[in-house]
Amino acid sequence: KLLYGCGMAVPLERVQGEWVASRGEVIKVDGTSISINNKAMPGGLKMGGGHDGRHVVGFGIYTAASPEAAAAAGAGPGDLLWLAGPQEIIWRRPVKGEVTARSAVMDAHMLEKAPTCGAEPLGVSTEREAVEMLNVLIERWREPGPLPFVRSDLVCPAWTNRAQTGLSLDHVHYVATMIATQGFKSRRRGLRVWDGAHDVPVLVRESADSEWGRKARDRWEETVIAEEHFPPFLLEGKHSFFCSLGNGHFSQALNLFRTGSPGLWTGTPYEVGEDDALREALNDGVQSVVLSNKMPSRDQKFVSLMLNRSHGRCWDIQDDGTVRINTSEAAMNALGGQFEALSKVLDAEELSCLVRQKLGVDVDRSGPKVKPSTRLAKRAAAATIFLEAGQSRL
Repeated sequence: KLLYGCGMAVPLERVQGEWVASRGEVIKVDGTSISINNKAMPGGLKMGGGHDGRHVVGFGIYTAASPEAAAAAGAGPGDLLWLAGPQEIIWRRPVKGEVTARSAVMDAHMLEKAPTCGAEPLGVSTEREAVEMLNVLIERWREPGPLPFVRSDLVCPAWTNRAQTGLSLDHVHYVATMIATQGFKSRRRGLRVWDGAHDVPVLVRESADSEWGRKARDRWEETVIAEEHFPPFLLEGKHSFFCSLGNGHFSQALNLFRTGSPGLWTGTPYEVGEDDALREALNDGVQSVVLSNKMPSRDQKFVSLMLNRSHGRCWDIQDDGTVRINTSEAAMNALGGQFEALSKVLDAEELSCLVRQKLGVDVDRSGPKVKPSTRLAKRAAAATIFLEAGQSRL
């Protein structure tokens, strides 16, 4: 292996063939092409280093790590470690029959029931039907015309989001840390989820006159007062605002930069610096799907839960603002990673526990606080094990 900047360069022939990632994905490499869970990854492997240019330095947002770093992360002989800020993935060679077995599990989940997303009361029973229902509800309740740009300082979590538990403080800072270390991945500038860009925010246009809007705003203000490490409350005196059904952690991570708030683990203020894409998102807002607050609360809850399940799928956005989630076979097969999937379905306190487990940190916060219970820690750990074993579509 060769040094390449701050990372490593791995001989191309070394990465050929099949691998299993530490998060359970099946990886296949053919030449410079790479597929994850049978979905081709745009851009393939990133080449560089060495006199012949036949060395791999990364893929997507990940870069190759040194053998020493791999060993420290628990990788075995012959394994590969890939890093993206605090995120890490270990590739290992599969045992006999493992790839076939894992592929069969993924195929089986295509037909699984959908009660975990609250879909049964709406008359759907499969994953595909649930995604199609999500498309129908978005089209029925979205505001017509081109998607508007919405600033993060006008956004708070919806009352229905995450079982009314609000946002995970740790995950908000995790998202902000990824932006600080990797740069802001802007959809406006042509990047998509597989490039590390954010999901399309889906918001409800609310006001202080609405019961649900008032509840969401007041709850968020109470949350911010109780926990100083969230960004400051920015809706003071604002009659009109937006409530996030999905991607709420992303909006508040942007507000950490907007207010120069200190990092949860480092104490260092989040700064925009020379990141023009981030400054553009803060000043102009992020293009978002905006739904009417006339949408029934049951439908809002379903959309919120389904958006979490559909993280990473392809959003088709037409010139007239029409939005659809891709229900093609390839898109339906595109499972997110273990951490990403869990981060979408745990409630706020459980998610904080998961983030701290992932990063190997704990936080001693001053002032009143509730320490995550043993039950929540066990539930997060059990969910992790469950995903590793079955690659479940929670």
